[in-house]
Amino acid sequence: MRLIFATGGTGGHIFPAIAIANEAKRRGYEAIFLGHESGMEAELVPQAGFQFHGVPAGKWDRQKPDPRQFLRAWEGQTDAVKLLKQLKPALVIGFGGFASLPGVAAARWLRLPYMLHEANAYPGLVTRFFARAAKTVVISQDVTAKHLNTHHTIAIGYPVREMHVEKSHARQELGLPADAVVTFVMGGSQGSLFLNNAVPSAFQNLNAETIVLHSAGKRWEDNVKTQTESFKNYIVRGFVDSVLAWSAADLAITRAGFGTLSEAAFHGVPTIIVPLSTSADNHQLHNANAVANAGAGWVVEEKDSEGLAQVWEKALVKDDRDDASRAAKSRSPKGATSSFVNVIDGLLSPKLAKVLWERKQELGIRN
Repeated sequence: MRLIFATGGTGGHIFPAIAIANEAKRRGYEAIFLGHESGMEAELVPQAGFQFHGVPAGKWDRQKPDPRQFLRAWEGQTDAVKLLKQLKPALVIGFGGFASLPGVAAARWLRLPYMLHEANAYPGLVTRFFARAAKTVVISQDVTAKHLNTHHTIAIGYPVREMHVEKSHARQELGLPADAVVTFVMGGSQGSLFLNNAVPSAFQNLNAETIVLHSAGKRWEDNVKTQTESFKNYIVRGFVDSVLAWSAADLAITRAGFGTLSEAAFHGVPTIIVPLSTSADNHQLHNANAVANAGAGWVVEEKDSEGLAQVWEKALVKDDRDDASRAAKSRSPKGATSSFVNVIDGLLSPKLAKVLWERKQELGIRN
């Protein structure tokens, strides 16, 4: 039973797909990925042990829309149609974003069954456009359903890699001291220019002790290292393994992507959240406020970033941090990955029954 995972662009689209693919593989499915030929998925997916096929894909910039990107997506769809004809998948699963567009559009063109995953409260363009013909749309937040032109939605939470490394081992792997308070700074899989500037500035004004592990994004790594080279206890990496980093952290400073906040909840890490002010329909602020209202973190808007150091100091107080950690654990998405594959099982159960019947005929089994 072959599954095609159409995904890419950012970690928020790629990492849940990899988590689901691992669980699907454990259950006997074959998982193959389809994404942008030069996207980060071309590197991350093979590292995770899965076959990857890259095609051209567009990238829609909301600030500077470029219609030529649709031509790139069309080229990618043409290549994806050829690929799906060869692979004959039982199901195509799209994870949103323009990197998923060629694969999902090809499935729709060929009338192959497909399903979608959407993490954000307000769904992206690809999800909205293809939701109606999808077998189902798996959503991470109940509020997403009202923005979709379909009644076939299932809310199960956000699939994460349900792996945790013992804290002392994670810190050893990352070169961090065992007994320090560690603040993990993460602006998403590609980094955040705003956090890369705001967090070092706040660190200079901090009147509390912490060691910082700052995942700056590969393209910003050298710049942030230059900014912080005179700082004591400030470690900058272009990219870090998220399981190790979350396992090692006592506190985090992040953007408000739903995937990032879900990983923090799974690991019980309280979070200082700086929402992206230009996010579609300001969905990151809504995500951040939900965490803060649950007592699992603190919100600092970009316009108030001069107060980041003050909020950071409060979050480093052990009692406050422990209370927020307990609140974060109560929001854990544990089980969402397994539930997602249960949905796949349900969609394919008639086909699974047919495959089993044919196999029994081959083996001469009557019952």
